[in-house]
Amino acid sequence: MLRPRRGEPTGVGRTEAFSDGVFAVAITLLALDLARIHADPPDTTLAQALSVEWPTLLAFAASFVFIGVAWTNHHNVFRRVALQTRALNGANLLVLASITMVPWVTATLASSLSGTEGGDGGRQEIVLYAIVTGLGAVTWGLLFHVLATNPDLLKDPTHADGFKGDRLGSVVGISTTLVGALIGYYWNPLVAVALFLALPVFYYVLSDGLERSPKSHQPTLT
Repeated sequence: MLRPRRGEPTGVGRTEAFSDGVFAVAITLLALDLARIHADPPDTTLAQALSVEWPTLLAFAASFVFIGVAWTNHHNVFRRVALQTRALNGANLLVLASITMVPWVTATLASSLSGTEGGDGGRQEIVLYAIVTGLGAVTWGLLFHVLATNPDLLKDPTHADGFKGDRLGSVVGISTTLVGALIGYYWNPLVAVALFLALPVFYYVLSDGLERSPKSHQPTLT
C-alpha cells in the first residue's frame, strides 16, 4: 500500500527566520492604521482628533501586545526545538496565518469603535476579533500538541511534558475569547478590548511556566 513519504526531519533555522519576518511585517502593518489619527486644521485640533480616535489607540495597544507576546513565546518555544517535521512546519504556518489576520481585524474594529463608519459601535467587529484570536489559540494548541507528542524533535525530550501543560493554556485562551465575544456583543465592546489586552499579558507572565517560591527562613531567637 502506498502512502505519502514522511521525509527526514530538518533544522529549524529557516523556520525561525521566516517566522520572525512574518511577525515583523504584521506588527508594521498594525502601526500603519495609526495614520487615521491626525489633525485637520483649522476645523480639528490634535486633541480633538485623539478624543475621537482613542479607541484606535486602544485596539492598537491590545493587538501590539498580542503580536509582541506571541513573538516572544514563539521564540521561547523554538529555542527548545532541535528538528522539524512536516507536521511541525504545518502547525507553525497555521500560527503565522492567525498572526497575519490581526492587523486586518484591528483596523476593522478600530474604525467601528471610533464611529467613523457607523455600524453598531463595534459589537459585530469585536466578535470577529474574538474569532481571529480564538483561532490563534487553537493553532498554538496544535503546535504544542505536535511538540508534546514528538519529544524526539526537542533538544531535551523531557520538555515534552511542559508542552503538554501548554496545551491547557490554549484552552484558557479559547475560553477567554469566547467570554470576550459575549461581553463585547451583549454589553460593551471596549470592556472586551480591555480583556483581550489582559490575555496576552497573562501569557507573557506565565511563558516560562510556574514554580514554587523558596521558603523564607525565619530567624531563630537565642
